[in-house]
Amino acid sequence: MKVVVGFLQFALVLSTAFGPRLFGAGNSQQQDLAAHFQAGQQAMRAGNFELAVTEFSKVLRWSPDLAEAQVNLGLAYHLLGNYAESVKMLSQAAQRQPELVPAHLFLGIGRLKLGLHAEAVEPLRRVVRLEPRNREARRALAACHLAEGDYRAAAKEFQELFHLESDKTEAWFQLARHYTEAAGRLARDMALRYRRTSWGHRLAGDLYFHSQRWALAAQEYGEALRVDPSQPGLHAGLGNAYRREKELTKAKAEFENELQRDPKCEEALLGLAEVNLELGELGTARELVDHLWNSSPEFLVVASESHTVGLPAETVQRLLETLRPVNLDVPSHFLLSVLLRSRDEAEKARQHQLRLSQMLQERLSQRPAARLTSPAQACGTRQYTGCAQALSQKPQLEKSEYLLLGKARFVLKELEAAADAFAGMLAVAKDHPEAIYWLARCYQLLGDECFSRLEEMAPDSWRMHQMRAQYYKLSYDDARAILEYQGAVRLRPDVAELHEELAALYLAKNRLDEAQVALDRALRLEPTRAGALYLMGLLYITKREYNSAITYLVKAVQYDTNLLEARAGLGKAYLRAGRPGAAAHELEKALPLDFYGDLHYLLYQAYRDLGKLEPAQAALNKSEEMRGRSVSRDREKLERWMKNY
Repeated sequence: MKVVVGFLQFALVLSTAFGPRLFGAGNSQQQDLAAHFQAGQQAMRAGNFELAVTEFSKVLRWSPDLAEAQVNLGLAYHLLGNYAESVKMLSQAAQRQPELVPAHLFLGIGRLKLGLHAEAVEPLRRVVRLEPRNREARRALAACHLAEGDYRAAAKEFQELFHLESDKTEAWFQLARHYTEAAGRLARDMALRYRRTSWGHRLAGDLYFHSQRWALAAQEYGEALRVDPSQPGLHAGLGNAYRREKELTKAKAEFENELQRDPKCEEALLGLAEVNLELGELGTARELVDHLWNSSPEFLVVASESHTVGLPAETVQRLLETLRPVNLDVPSHFLLSVLLRSRDEAEKARQHQLRLSQMLQERLSQRPAARLTSPAQACGTRQYTGCAQALSQKPQLEKSEYLLLGKARFVLKELEAAADAFAGMLAVAKDHPEAIYWLARCYQLLGDECFSRLEEMAPDSWRMHQMRAQYYKLSYDDARAILEYQGAVRLRPDVAELHEELAALYLAKNRLDEAQVALDRALRLEPTRAGALYLMGLLYITKREYNSAITYLVKAVQYDTNLLEARAGLGKAYLRAGRPGAAAHELEKALPLDFYGDLHYLLYQAYRDLGKLEPAQAALNKSEEMRGRSVSRDREKLERWMKNY
């Protein structure tokens, strides 16, 4: 109920403050106005927003220019989910009182709810100018920027919200959520427009790799190579997937393929070194690390800070015993840092990593930097710091330079700066799959970093249980995800989102009774929670109780106009309930979600039942075309990943 309570606090403060001041003890008409205003105030306090609308409307009939009554009426409409009337009323109030924060705040939020993202930005910016610490305004502003594809501006709001949150456990969790939401939007964009490109397959491969689905990752990297065999890094990605599958011969071949194209490819050199470690070829692994040090020392130092290897404990112990007596040169320090971190000896690993950093500084101080003609040359010669510094000093970057800067920052693990560069690229070239790919990678890794910080700070908190649940869900381990959500609910039974997320898993497992209980609890806590209303609608669709489904889905769409999943469900429910006209209306709006042709097929059925034969045939043709392009093996997994984000 946090949002509703916040709205009520604004409304009641306004009503309490305005009533006596506005009306005083004047004539009978003024007394009547005051009585209706106070009745509206009491109705708001009691949660009777319909009555509040009636009372504040009476005030405005007698005093149509009274901004305070307009604000209260607008808030009442907002709480009823009537965002169109709310926006109409609050627009008038905001014009009359430009400094009135609630009017601008809920005007912006209302426009956001109506899908008017661009129009919502200005009133929300006004609130931030008036109250820089207003978190509700910044959250809504970030949502507007994301919807408009302005990832740079959205990220700035994410970071401001982080600094405004006094509870740092909550701050890290919310920052992680913001980054993963942004990554999900980018993945959805890639899936809709570039799924069959090499970048689309590569992002899908990274998705599967991240969730430890190595075989599926290898398939996607292979598809990407078939589309564009010259794309740098794809053989290395495929090699890493094979290495995790313990197909070391295939992995070695892929890393060598990458090195034939680019003998200095860092990921391939590092991957090949790890393969040789697993094969017991320590000498070869040391040679490869030394080669990496000579060609890309910055990459090696950064990799030593977090890299691990998935070797058996006895193998790690044997390698440590072999390395420790050796003169501690660069390969030894690097391999020791990686091996020690792999068995959770972080402090010992850090000592070797720090020594590597010192050796890099010594090397740079003893060898004058080569004169560079361009940032591209700096990147090409693996001088990433020099590349980043040169580009950062330029007042205006070219499109290609945004990519260069982003990749240099990415290698240096300066992920926020890298994301800013890739987002800058998208700002000047929105249709650029490579920039979408790299920005999604940055946000995914930033989200992971935030979750790691949360785990360090509060390993037993309810937010940590929730985070683990989301990780297990992403890894398709629904049983463990359910256990973690249940643990979170035990600690915080008053949080509606936990019940909603648990219900989604129960639905996926067809545990309908448990899903019903969880959704009932979520909606008791937050009756206007659109996600829970949507899931309740899906539950009733599963039960084939279509009229009940329609009731919940209509409410879901009312409270969140942008929830296209609810419109898709509503279209299906209307169709099954024998209302093809209403079904077509909703399905047409939900078509941006159609990755595989299912919604077009439902639309075909609706048009057919309406006797619209030409549109029906067109929808059917589109459905068959999309189904022909779909790959059955990744359908459920890709959909679930995007929903998780």
